[in-house]
Amino acid sequence: MLNPLDALRSGTYSLIDVRTDDEYQQDHIAGSLHYPHTQILDFTDQINQLPEPRILYCRSGARSAMALQMLQQSGVSGLFNAGGINDMRELLQDAGVARH
Repeated sequence: MLNPLDALRSGTYSLIDVRTDDEYQQDHIAGSLHYPHTQILDFTDQINQLPEPRILYCRSGARSAMALQMLQQSGVSGLFNAGGINDMRELLQDAGVARH
């Protein structure tokens, strides 16, 4: 599997925002999918169908770490915790991907 930076540059990846509905509505990265961390296991089948790597982010990185662990324990692979939304934006910028 490519590392997330290489994957972002190649265009093959999935962005998953695990914050609350309110947080997502206030601000999110264009093209990201929204699966709140409190309901993440309800979306295991959908997440398994997404291109790898599946890059998770939240506000600070704590909830995305929890969601990643829950998904891994449910057999989902190809996951990466980008940390917070600002960290994710920085990764996208470093990869030269224009998303806001």
